[in-house]
Amino acid sequence: MQKRFALLGASRGLGWATYQTLQNHDKNSEFLLSSRKIEARRGEISSTNTTLMVQDFSQLPVQLEFVQTLKKFNPTDLIYFAGGGPYGTFAEKKWSDHQWALNTTFLYPAELLHVLLKEKWPSLRNIVLIGSSIAESKPDKNAASYAAAKHALKGLVETVQLEMNHSTSNLRVQLFSPGYMQTDMLPPHSEPRQKQLAENPLDVAKKLITMIEKSD
Repeated sequence: MQKRFALLGASRGLGWATYQTLQNHDKNSEFLLSSRKIEARRGEISSTNTTLMVQDFSQLPVQLEFVQTLKKFNPTDLIYFAGGGPYGTFAEKKWSDHQWALNTTFLYPAELLHVLLKEKWPSLRNIVLIGSSIAESKPDKNAASYAAAKHALKGLVETVQLEMNHSTSNLRVQLFSPGYMQTDMLPPHSEPRQKQLAENPLDVAKKLITMIEKSD
């Protein structure tokens, strides 16, 4: 089966690194890249196997137009990368920044997962949501809303997995939980950056792809 990857939130960080790695891994795959700033990457894409779609994942509800575009693309694998949040103590940051983090990191992927599971997607085999080994199971100082969203995401995915245990469907819902990564989303003055605890996103992308291949 030809692989068709819908990579949501893929304009930078792990999303873009995963796209680059998959392109080198399998030249026959097709890609749908979507994010708020994906058009900024157009000049770096020379292949005809990639479609770009601008989408702001902080805006709810999930738009019907976006769902229809996904259906037309008919993905075999869908990976949701979008997420983030303000860095600093909870009270000092604006509520609108926390709202953005909660929407993008949890509420949008939760609603999208509901849409994907409720309707029939004939070719879809893997849905992967990106968690965080740092923030999804314990406090993460100066990242309260991000940690709250990742906690919720982990709880959602693990519960859905329990509900699907006796399903005859070939669809798999998975959580991929990397640690700190060397991206522009990690503040320069943060401890992981200062202590060189963050991984290269390209190395993390290889681990993600290995996980997906094992589930096929």
